[in-house]
Amino acid sequence: MSHQANQSSVRRLVSAEDQATFLESYFLCTGRPPERQVFLRGIAADVFRRSHTAGYFVNGTIVGGYCLVLRPPLVELDLLPPEIRESHPLLQSVAETNIASLPMLWINKDLRGPRHSVIVWKDMLKTIYGCGRDYLVYTYQLQERRNWKLYKRACRPTNVYEGLLANGGIGGVDCVPVHHLRQKIEFLTRFADRHSLAPLASLEPAR
Repeated sequence: MSHQANQSSVRRLVSAEDQATFLESYFLCTGRPPERQVFLRGIAADVFRRSHTAGYFVNGTIVGGYCLVLRPPLVELDLLPPEIRESHPLLQSVAETNIASLPMLWINKDLRGPRHSVIVWKDMLKTIYGCGRDYLVYTYQLQERRNWKLYKRACRPTNVYEGLLANGGIGGVDCVPVHHLRQKIEFLTRFADRHSLAPLASLEPAR
């Protein structure tokens, strides 16, 4: 295994400094223009307080990670037009406290590929699966076609809405039963074992 792979790890980010670094790195990686950063920047401090945020580090530098919101209000639902949020059958039948949301998931473009992506996705999906919620919601941007196609293949979601979001982006919101993730976790575990990826210690999700 390469030296770089030996020095990779995922750890939870709890300090304001680490979370600020995570946010800036996320915007840099995704290439979001300043006008499309305003919404998330305005709520970021509050979102981090209610989230399990993890960073993926290679040789001590953060190169990826995810933010999983575990307590309402949920970012994705705030992005919906009011009429959708108030009328969609799934949202009307599921309590917001029984939903987790994934507003941020990223990995440095230079490191995208099986080795590093598997480590991030496996840790993230295991955390979601263990968080005690029955559903996950996430947003996708239509111009980031490669990313949202990956999300949809990975978890067989139900589309809640597609169109103009409250943050000014054109995209949508999907909802996934968390039990759908079990099969993907097992696949990633087998892949990691087959390719001798170092196992990561499980992270206890925030409640």
